[in-house]
Amino acid sequence: MAWSSMANRMLGVAVRTFSEPSVHWLTDGVEPGVGLPQAVFDSAHVEIDPETQAPVSSTTPVLGVRLSDLPNEPTPRDRVRVRGQLYRINDVQPDGVAGALIVLKKV
Repeated sequence: MAWSSMANRMLGVAVRTFSEPSVHWLTDGVEPGVGLPQAVFDSAHVEIDPETQAPVSSTTPVLGVRLSDLPNEPTPRDRVRVRGQLYRINDVQPDGVAGALIVLKKV
């Protein structure tokens, strides 16, 4: 089995375990969007400065996903609805294999 296949399977286990119910992906911001089968939402992700190890932000919401679960490649025009709140995509940080951390901003 190839490394990328193994990484995708392992990421799938983690995402299924911690998945948030009722996350909707709105391509180009168009309602009602499609439900994501698996996505991990964190409303208070802490980013650390790699040089100083100091917290940079303590309230950045993020969505962890397997890229194969998304209906399209993420763009700034897309929106995500989680827990009734609408977010826009502020940044996409691919993990280099199968997933991404999507940094969100409230709309």
